[in-house]
Amino acid sequence: MTEPSLEIIEKLAEAMTRRAAEQDAEVRSAPEPRPLRQPTTPPKQPTIRRDIAPDDTPTTGTAIANSFYVDHEFGYPYGSLTMWDGTNWHGLGTLTAQDEQGIMQVAFASSRVEFSWGTNGNITQIRCWKFLT
Repeated sequence: MTEPSLEIIEKLAEAMTRRAAEQDAEVRSAPEPRPLRQPTTPPKQPTIRRDIAPDDTPTTGTAIANSFYVDHEFGYPYGSLTMWDGTNWHGLGTLTAQDEQGIMQVAFASSRVEFSWGTNGNITQIRCWKFLT
């Protein structure tokens, strides 16, 4: 095996010095990070539509989910999905592991999640929206 010549070693050292100077200049000329913009308008309140029974008690409803989570206990084959409508929590129990995984993957990838609940307050439908623009 042959050793590099003195000329090659000098060229390599010169190139490394030049690159270090370029990197140093890049670091010094990097722009300062912009401060985060504060929202100018307060967040929108949830859109809730409820059908009212004759005795003025809510029977069913639809809302845009503000928050949602899945409860899963390890070693137990079922879990539960819970969503917040801005006023109340609504749940859906006994999800299979596949349901849990599928619902959460789709919901977290969505731009908006709407859900409906029945007379007992349990979730009856989930609609996930993905806005492409």
